[in-house]
Amino acid sequence: MISTQHTAHKPRIKRLAGLVLGLILSAVCFVLSAEMYRILIITDDWANKKTLKSGLLEGGMTVHPMASAELFKEDVAIPDKLDAIVVDLERSATDTGKLCHAIKRERALKELPLILLVTESHLGRIDFGWGVEDYLTLPVSAKRLVERLNFLMWKLHKIEAHNGFSCGTLMIDFERYEVHIKGAPVDLTYKEFELLKFLAMHPGKAFTREVLLDKVWGYDYYGGTRTVDVHIRRLRSKIEVGGASYIETVRNVGYKFLSPSSK
Repeated sequence: MISTQHTAHKPRIKRLAGLVLGLILSAVCFVLSAEMYRILIITDDWANKKTLKSGLLEGGMTVHPMASAELFKEDVAIPDKLDAIVVDLERSATDTGKLCHAIKRERALKELPLILLVTESHLGRIDFGWGVEDYLTLPVSAKRLVERLNFLMWKLHKIEAHNGFSCGTLMIDFERYEVHIKGAPVDLTYKEFELLKFLAMHPGKAFTREVLLDKVWGYDYYGGTRTVDVHIRRLRSKIEVGGASYIETVRNVGYKFLSPSSK
């Protein structure tokens, strides 16, 4: 026989459990929503730049260190799918102009934004014809470098939510909730469109499945992250035709919309 008092408490316990689960999910999504950019740092002074690496990692970025001399090797190994390059000129063993030209000669690097970390002695001698996007004067805090990188990536990939977006043969109308491939309409469900819209508005940025679930379905959605995988698979089958690729799977992370510069 079930106690009447125990049964009466069940709805209250269920509501409390739902509230706690929602709070936990929101907290997890907040932590995981950091930028996930992949940064190449070229420095010959790594021993004194480890605090910058720690700060970038805490900011949610992936860091790939490289000595300047490595760029001039025939078998130089360039990390895959980088988002930006930071070049530290303090105690650099390579001439600044030659270093920048070597970067721009590499096919995998030439289109990436380039930030220089300079000393006072470099000021007035920086040639923006080298392909430099920005520079910061040393000493610089990790927090400031993270903020500058985030701003730079936002500026390069900025998309206004009130209009639309086009990339290759893909066209998205945010106002009319319409998607076209080569001018032909694509039939998407509401959630498929919202997922595509969210990814397209943040090109080049990787999102975990948990964050996508929170942003598109809402924190109170109790379905699993498998829902995201299913919708991504359906999206790809509808928009990635004729060899086109718009959504990339980021291993051990989630998904990102390929930025126009990376296509």
